[in-house]
Amino acid sequence: MNAPVWLSTLLSILMIALAGYAMWRLLIARAWNRTVDYETDALQLFAGIATAGLISNWARTLPRGAWAVVFAVAGLYFAVRAVRSWAQTDQRARLLGGLSCCAVLVYAFAAGVTPSTLHGSTAGQYTMAGMPGMILDQTEHLPALGLVLVVGLAFAAVVVVNKTGSMPKPKPKPAVGGPNDGAATMLAPRSVGIGRVVLLVVLAYAILAKLV
Repeated sequence: MNAPVWLSTLLSILMIALAGYAMWRLLIARAWNRTVDYETDALQLFAGIATAGLISNWARTLPRGAWAVVFAVAGLYFAVRAVRSWAQTDQRARLLGGLSCCAVLVYAFAAGVTPSTLHGSTAGQYTMAGMPGMILDQTEHLPALGLVLVVGLAFAAVVVVNKTGSMPKPKPKPAVGGPNDGAATMLAPRSVGIGRVVLLVVLAYAILAKLV
């Protein structure tokens, strides 16, 4: 699928904005006496930058092999943390979600999900046999796995939307007495869920656009 330039540019800017927001959360939380999920925000920071480069050539940063290593190491970290926190259901689900995101990104960088050489956006295969000078834009490797991942990403996005929609509004902890005396509240937790959905949808688009 020859993705429009404007769409790939828009999605890349959206991913960079997501990464910038995650960085802002990490930097501002302590100053505002708020707490954040450092693991999730750090993942959204790096995943946003990496995914922008999957869609547009101008947004590329690290080499593809370097990004694959980064997310392989991050996935191993999430896997170890998930095993250690297996008894805690919420923690386990969050960490397994981070592991799954890392696995999808490793696939994307290893399997050839890349902007088209035709105009710098994610696209499928273009070939005309016997025509000299034609550009061959290869499709990604393991396309069946790519389709499975697209379905999984879509399902995960729906689950996150439902969970985010039912998330209660965070309330300040009791100021006096008790173990939570003066404890910081979570900084805009629903926005993290929205960021997850955006990341999942854009990753699904990047993979699917290269397959069809």
